[in-house]
Amino acid sequence: MNIEYTIFETSYGWMAMEKTPRGLSRTSLPTDSIEKCTELAISWSEYSNRNDDSFTQLKEKVFQYFGGNIVDFNEVIIDLDFTPPFFRKALEECRKVPYGETRTYAWLANKSGNPKASRAAGQAMARNKTPIIIPCHRVIGSNGHLTGFGSEAVQLDLKSRLLNMEKHSI
Repeated sequence: MNIEYTIFETSYGWMAMEKTPRGLSRTSLPTDSIEKCTELAISWSEYSNRNDDSFTQLKEKVFQYFGGNIVDFNEVIIDLDFTPPFFRKALEECRKVPYGETRTYAWLANKSGNPKASRAAGQAMARNKTPIIIPCHRVIGSNGHLTGFGSEAVQLDLKSRLLNMEKHSI
């Protein structure tokens, strides 16, 4: 299988993206070093090859997004082939959350077909392999608090920064 990746620097840090012939398969959250980002990208697949030219249009959209511009990533084809059905539905519904707005995990569970599955919706967001492109940062707790988005406090800070950037862009 032809798997390609790229590594690039944004105003928020270093990012990596990977794609298969079926579509975008992974994106990283911004990291503070090219070394961490490279290590992560290489760990995704032992069969991938770096091809920065293959991601030119998507990288431009990411640069625009981090520049505070309203960007629609919905036309980006994402490879969800090995995603369980409920998670797939949750990820698809998450893509519909408008720029600059938030929804709760309960809302996401309901839209995904199981109103009692808030925790499962949270797990779907936690396992989102294409953050930013599928905007899981727009999903928050029912109490309005920011939750999820990585296990480190720095990731929760990133979620807050992204939401603030979006709210101030509209």
